[in-house]
Amino acid sequence: MDIENVSPSIYITDVYKRIKRRGDGNQMYKAKRRCDIVHWKKVSVKHRHKFERLVQVWKNDPQSVTVINGNGVCFEEEFLIGSSSCGTAVYICLGLDGIERAIKRVPKHLYLKLLTERDILNFPKASKSPHIVNYWYSDDDSSDDTCYLILDLYEQNLQDYVKEEGEAITESRAREMIRQVLEGLRAIHGSKPIILHRDLKPSNVLIDVEGNLALSDFGIGRILSDEDATTYYTNSAEISGSVGWMAYESTNWSKWFPQSQVPSDSPIAEPKWKRQSDIQAAGMLAFYIHTKGEHPFGEAIIDRMTNLREGNAVGLAKLNGDSDVMVKDLLSQMLARELDKRPYVEQALKHPYFLSCEEQMKFVAAVGNEPKLMNYNGVTRQLNNIDPLKPRSPLLPNDWKTVIGHDDLDTLCRGGHRFPSEYDGSRYTDCLRLIRNACQHRDGKLRQLKKVATSSLEKYFFQLFPALPLVLLQIIREDPNWKTLPALEEFFP
Repeated sequence: MDIENVSPSIYITDVYKRIKRRGDGNQMYKAKRRCDIVHWKKVSVKHRHKFERLVQVWKNDPQSVTVINGNGVCFEEEFLIGSSSCGTAVYICLGLDGIERAIKRVPKHLYLKLLTERDILNFPKASKSPHIVNYWYSDDDSSDDTCYLILDLYEQNLQDYVKEEGEAITESRAREMIRQVLEGLRAIHGSKPIILHRDLKPSNVLIDVEGNLALSDFGIGRILSDEDATTYYTNSAEISGSVGWMAYESTNWSKWFPQSQVPSDSPIAEPKWKRQSDIQAAGMLAFYIHTKGEHPFGEAIIDRMTNLREGNAVGLAKLNGDSDVMVKDLLSQMLARELDKRPYVEQALKHPYFLSCEEQMKFVAAVGNEPKLMNYNGVTRQLNNIDPLKPRSPLLPNDWKTVIGHDDLDTLCRGGHRFPSEYDGSRYTDCLRLIRNACQHRDGKLRQLKKVATSSLEKYFFQLFPALPLVLLQIIREDPNWKTLPALEEFFP
């Protein structure tokens, strides 16, 4: 039979012998004879040939096809798209509604993991998030040996994607991929009770045909039993994560190093997981995406574990380009050894690395409009580089007026209440005031600026001072009085 001539759809009439009917009406069938044809919705590119073969087998040898809850699957190797060392296998399957899906076949002794994954995926915030794999159905009693989980179909996992795409992953694409990973975490960390993933790694992040990312494999995830709980404790025998992709506090260090080399603050007998544990693992994923396949704590596993134990994210030293400044700051926080130094997912997503030009300007303007900026407080002193104990970040030029230049400064001051000579180039409180005034009184200034040709005043300022939002963030996040100000609360959740 010529595969090219197979109709792009199938419809299964009552041509199957029923094997077992569940109490809720769901069914598992074995095909009895040839099926009829109706619409098949082709979506997948990478698995297209497998689906064409499945259609062909379904027509010519229907007894080779099992129908589980209205989805046809053939458990042969040619239809396999994923497997694990514990015996779990993933196959393509095709629904009677014409939709391509995936079915995970799990050994019965891993039944509890399947139930955990099903329960997590059924939580409202998880089920509504486009960055959590979508669940369709589970079957745990149609077979004595295996149970099944039917999910949306994805093209490949992150590990394979990075290997294939390599240098084609642009900086903006990497940023969007990292954001989607964090959006997936936000969906489960924001649930009540809190849900922890506990096994974030490249093979557990899936990518669909449009390039969108979704977190998957929640088998060892945990739904915290108490709505107010924030920590899950494990025992030494419990499976908890993948080697080299677990957080510092979640690792049983006694399995890796002699007692004399185990960190004194390591919870040897009872490793723990918190939301920030997922954040450190997500930081490893983010670094992996940004560097196109590298690990922040090293490649050789013993080096990786040693560096993780010591809190030495050696890979960060490689991020030394001008375009790496933002992501390096974000990752240095996410990868911190100390739990309380890592951001929650909501805080990570508010980092300037993810903000648009307009959102960054909104933050800069909020700081510039803050009355406390005129006081002689710690934030002002550091911003103006007059605190010997807290020097201003070298990411900002020493004299901002020189960067703008005389002609553009005259243009930007036009219509304001201050002359160029009244601004002090060493004081960034003055720079913030100029930015605020210029954006409030635009009146044709952009067309007359000579320093940078751009499409907006916001882009003009950030091309001259790209690190300004980051430096403001770095200063303010260390000051509890500032980051709780009403005008700034949205930037420091």
